[in-house]
Amino acid sequence: MKQEGLKFFTDTHLTALGLLIFFLFFVGVLFWVYRKSSTTLYSKMEQMPLKDGE
Repeated sequence: MKQEGLKFFTDTHLTALGLLIFFLFFVGVLFWVYRKSSTTLYSKMEQMPLKDGE
């Protein structure tokens, strides 16, 4: 069984750059979710399903 999918990824610089971009995006999302100012928003949102027609 011959795998031909990876033969097009010959430029390792672009592959490493893509990995770096996705990693930085993931870390940025983690910082955005766990920032201190978002706790009040998440507190309000976690109570939304429990409210009865307000």
